[in-house]
Amino acid sequence: MSSIRHWKILLALAAVVAASGLSGVLLGHGLARRHFNTRNDPANWNEHVSAEFDRVVKPTPEQATRIQAHLDKAVRELQTIRLETIARSTNVIWQLVSEVEQELTPAQREAFEVMKPRPSDLTIDVLKVQPQHSGGQ
Repeated sequence: MSSIRHWKILLALAAVVAASGLSGVLLGHGLARRHFNTRNDPANWNEHVSAEFDRVVKPTPEQATRIQAHLDKAVRELQTIRLETIARSTNVIWQLVSEVEQELTPAQREAFEVMKPRPSDLTIDVLKVQPQHSGGQ
């Protein structure tokens, strides 16, 4: 076998290994991201906990109804806490931006505009939180 042919085969094998590794990394990252987003979506909290509770504890139908009411209430409270925390965190970020801008020269403020968060970066929609609706939910 010639030396050039030997190197071509090695390079082809290295390319296949690299492509396989990159595919695995991208696929794994995509799956992890989807799992993370699903887990952190408040809409899924109630459903996940209910299913896990039913699987492990196996409540009677009467118990399941009463327990579901408690779970619904707790999830609403957790969503309220999350909304309040997001609002407070957003206020801290905007306060920081304001204070930093006061320390900068006009040229630095222009450069800071690139780094500064936009209002759309800190919305409830981006953070996957549904606003609470009043009236018996």
